Amino acid sequence: MEEIYSPSDVKDLLGIDSSTLRKYATHLEGHGYQIHRNAKGHRSYFEKDVDTLRQLIKFNKQDGMTIEQSALSVMTLDTEEKDTTDTVMEEEDATVTVKEAEQTTNDQDRKQDCHHEELLERIEHLEQINLDLIKHLKEKAVREASLEEKLNHILRYVQRTEQLMAEQSKRIEEETRNQIAAASQKKWWQWWK
Repeated sequence: MEEIYSPSDVKDLLGIDSSTLRKYATHLEGHGYQIHRNAKGHRSYFEKDVDTLRQLIKFNKQDGMTIEQSALSVMTLDTEEKDTTDTVMEEEDATVTVKEAEQTTNDQDRKQDCHHEELLERIEHLEQINLDLIKHLKEKAVREASLEEKLNHILRYVQRTEQLMAEQSKRIEEETRNQIAAASQKKWWQWWK
């Protein structure tokens, strides 16, 4: 079974960065070279693709060679090699390998879908917790407003009671003064009358 490489594996094998790998693959595809893509359009590479990219890099490092000329040279070599090998066997192997690559990609997609579903469930759970917290906060605010209203009512009652007591004590004090004043006006012998 032929090994399938992800773009990150290939860039590490070749010692190039991701954008350079994309550029090389695009140039090769522009000259008719087929690099396998999954259902989502992501590239995956086989050993022959890695060898082709190595040849492209080798040609590109030569003086005076542009990326276009290098891609054309690689395609010319690739065409000559295909003529000398049994294409039927390669197509069968490629078909099996492509199916395996698609199966691997589909398995990875399913795992990602499961992971996304788990994350969505967690987000929904957190949203429900937030809604419950908001509900509790609103209930608490209503209770606190009710308690504040009761406290204000008690405070007004206490203030009114203190005011009434102050008025009553003033009346009693006034009456006592009046009685003292009236008593001081009577002579001592008139007290028994």
